[in-house]
Amino acid sequence: MWKAKDTLLWCCMISPLKILWDSLRIIHSNKLVFCSILCFTTLPLSFLTFTLTISTHTLRSHIYHLEAVARAASTRVEARHVWHESRDDAVSLLRTRALFSLLCFPLSLAAAVASVHATASAVQGKPPAAAVRGANWKRPAVTVVSVYVILLAFAPVPRVLAAGFASPPWARVLVRAIGSGAEVYLMAVMGLGLVVSVAEGRVGWEAIRVGSGLMRGRRFCGWVLSALFVLVSGFMNGRVQVLLENENNSEIGVWDKTVLMLMCSYAVVVLVSYVVTTVFYCDSRRRHDIKEPEPDDDVEDRVSVSSSL
Repeated sequence: MWKAKDTLLWCCMISPLKILWDSLRIIHSNKLVFCSILCFTTLPLSFLTFTLTISTHTLRSHIYHLEAVARAASTRVEARHVWHESRDDAVSLLRTRALFSLLCFPLSLAAAVASVHATASAVQGKPPAAAVRGANWKRPAVTVVSVYVILLAFAPVPRVLAAGFASPPWARVLVRAIGSGAEVYLMAVMGLGLVVSVAEGRVGWEAIRVGSGLMRGRRFCGWVLSALFVLVSGFMNGRVQVLLENENNSEIGVWDKTVLMLMCSYAVVVLVSYVVTTVFYCDSRRRHDIKEPEPDDDVEDRVSVSSSL
């Protein structure tokens, strides 16, 4: 009984805190490298993300308003006209997001590759800067696309499932909670799969499969770490939405003092999340008693961890 309690305490509190502490220690020991990654990758990425959110807020609000009007329309002709206008605005919004995605993709990829290589090298006691310069980008790029596609495909699933439970209300809340928890776990697996792709040169589903295998026995710890960053980023997004919804801040921009603070904080959170996931990856390899991959090893000769999601 006491052993079970100790195991639960380790998984819930001590292990995640240890991963966070080791990650912050690595960042502090290599401030120059990680400050460079922050300035050249995650900070521009955060700027683009906040610019997209602020610049499209009015259009998104207009789309929601048109959808509400269409649902309350008294005639089909009127509703059809409003739906057409809403659809045109939605297409415009989709094009804007696609343009920003093209700009964000190389920055996101660079941030992931640089952060993972620098952190993994620091864990192994090697110079982080040298590892960043010799990084491979092609295979992680394919894995990043795979991760985005899987997450985008799963995102509407909790809402769709909850919509099937019109009554009682608690059933809908329960389904949404379970779906959100599953989405957070999926993010943890996808993040670890991306680290595997960068560190081991694996591609797409193979990297995700190996990442899921490395979480065996530590799934709750990975879920806690993922949930922590989801909560922090969600809080920042909520703060921006509150600023935008405030009538007194209708002309708010990316250079507003509060927005700049949130933007810089978000950039730090993104960087720390990559570092934490990489430390979790290295710790999981050590617990599974797997040798560190050598640069000259063939991909198929490296760590073999099989598990399904």
